[in-house]
Amino acid sequence: MRIAFFGVSHWHAPLYYRPAAALAQHLIEGVADPDPGVAERVGSELGVTAYTHPEQLLEQRPDFAFAFAPHAAMPALGNLLVDAGVPFIIEKPAGLTADDVSHLSNRAQARGLHVGTGFNFRVSDWFKRLRDLTANDPATVARFAFISGPPARYRQLGCAWMLDPARSGGGCTINLAPHLIDLFRIFTASEPTVHSALMTNASWGEPVEDYSAIALRSATAGGMVETGYGFPGELGRFDQLFSLRTAHAYVVMRSDDVIEITDANTFQVEVLHTPTGNFRWYPAFVAESLERFERGLPPVANLDDLLAAMRVIDAAYTASGWRKP
Repeated sequence: MRIAFFGVSHWHAPLYYRPAAALAQHLIEGVADPDPGVAERVGSELGVTAYTHPEQLLEQRPDFAFAFAPHAAMPALGNLLVDAGVPFIIEKPAGLTADDVSHLSNRAQARGLHVGTGFNFRVSDWFKRLRDLTANDPATVARFAFISGPPARYRQLGCAWMLDPARSGGGCTINLAPHLIDLFRIFTASEPTVHSALMTNASWGEPVEDYSAIALRSATAGGMVETGYGFPGELGRFDQLFSLRTAHAYVVMRSDDVIEITDANTFQVEVLHTPTGNFRWYPAFVAESLERFERGLPPVANLDDLLAAMRVIDAAYTASGWRKP
């Protein structure tokens, strides 16, 4: 299968194209980016042709694509791929608002096109274990925290647009919370609404929020989603925590590599020794995404899954009083 990568200056892009390059059964057809220097550098790394306009890469008629861009530019790129009839995975959030995602989803569905998004926690072994655990015993309380590194890292990575709300749509909330809201929806088997939200940029004073706390509730569950840009670590290291309460179990993440499942009746503890951070699961996500497309299966997560998360995020920004463009 011939694969194309669009928007390779995005800081997520190497997490996708490097694992893809290691898959011998697939061929990377080319890469594209508006920055010619980045396009040439990545093209040279992968040994493929680099383009500065996505239309040039589309002329090569790839079988599948991975799409990245500043959030404000994602709808245009997604629509371009839909119009070309190219199946693709687009990095979340796929736009600035839920309306952007809804429009793209509707157009992709009208074409019958395979389109997914980057909820890569879903391919982890711990996610699959907890999905099975909560399938008949959904969580009634779910708490998640995902605190990544300082915002200066985006400038260092050549993605300063992440700190411009007009181009990013916001800070840690729109960047990190989609993953956690998706987990809340699945493990509670419910659709959450926003009870309240707090956002602040007090740590760094950037135009985007660097800490966010969203209180969620549904008809059957409640909980919290916290995100931030406060952890003093290298790329890929986080302050990441979560816990779930079901009728029959309590689940808690103890460390970067340990999850405990305690039986609520016997107090017996099952210990999962597994990488919990999402960076460790990108190779599996890329491989599974391509395999699913080849086998005619739905994507790991589709645009409707992203839309559900983005509706919560829009509501959180409104509830917090934090202004979005």
